[in-house]
Amino acid sequence: MALIKLNKEQTLILSEIRKFSQTELEPLAVDIDRNDTFPVDVIKKLTDLGLSGIIIPEEYGGAALDTTSFCIVLEELARASASVSMILFTNNCLVAYPLIRYASTEKKDTYLTRLCEGAIAGYCVEAKIDAHRERLQARTTEGECAISGEHGFVLNGETAQFLIMPISLSNRQLHVIDIQKNMTAAKQNTMGLRGAGVARFAFSNVVLSDATSLTDAAQTAEVFRVVHDYANIGFAAMSLGLAVAARDASVAYAKERQQFGRLICEFPMVQEMLADMSAGIDAARYLVYGAATSADRGDDYARAAHTARLVSSNTAVFCGTKAVQVYGGYGYTKDYPVERYLRDAKTLQLIMDTPQDLKLAIAKELLK
Repeated sequence: MALIKLNKEQTLILSEIRKFSQTELEPLAVDIDRNDTFPVDVIKKLTDLGLSGIIIPEEYGGAALDTTSFCIVLEELARASASVSMILFTNNCLVAYPLIRYASTEKKDTYLTRLCEGAIAGYCVEAKIDAHRERLQARTTEGECAISGEHGFVLNGETAQFLIMPISLSNRQLHVIDIQKNMTAAKQNTMGLRGAGVARFAFSNVVLSDATSLTDAAQTAEVFRVVHDYANIGFAAMSLGLAVAARDASVAYAKERQQFGRLICEFPMVQEMLADMSAGIDAARYLVYGAATSADRGDDYARAAHTARLVSSNTAVFCGTKAVQVYGGYGYTKDYPVERYLRDAKTLQLIMDTPQDLKLAIAKELLK
């Protein structure tokens, strides 16, 4: 964090969340991943610290922290467990943020308060209605539609009490719905972010209407873009945390491991890998916190968010790959954490906006 100037409140947040991550979370991270177990007790402790509603206004029980502070929390948690960071990210970035921006006063009172009290909310990664496939279909009547079928990637879905559903039908809208008897969740066996509660949902005549919608027709073009832009800053912060974890583990291992009678940190090619990791992390850090600062100032931060996530997610995958290489054969075993860092980094890189999506968005902004 030395590269980024923090104010007193942000410095205190960094100190507290780093202490929590090192003492409370890091000892559990291996079991969370290996057993693919949703960390209920950890989330309760984060709720007790007031972090379930990091960005939620104080009137609903939230901490009302700025985007920079939010990124600090996500980065530090991801260094210990990207799965736990992802749970908190989903509750705030993908659920609370659109509720804050678009929900009615009544919905804010209901759902934001529940989030601050520790409720887990799920986010359906862009659900598309397709009449030519059997995955998810809609039966439309006047004023409402009933969806049936399956959606395969719901973040926080395993233990969610309600869902935010972005639905593409005649237009694109966000809906908020409580979990009902005609909705069933099954855990997805994912490569990375194990324990984060990613689930597959089956829907049977679940009704979406004006009563469940967060947005009106005039907002549909804006809402998906706004949610994605803000989420990309959070994704970038989590990827940065994973990159740092992989780099730090590599440095520590290189100082201990001996080959041919020498510490491997003395070998020039190992030094080159460590230097490349560190340079990528420094560049990503400037971009992540630059985008967060732009968001806090109220600037148009779309391009900054896209660039930050592109560089940060690529850096995390790069650092994870190099960390496995520094560890040699041990890097492929579950006795060491670096293979988890690589799996988590690759998973984070591909959720919602892929690197290709981000490049196209950046190019589009340049060519306006």
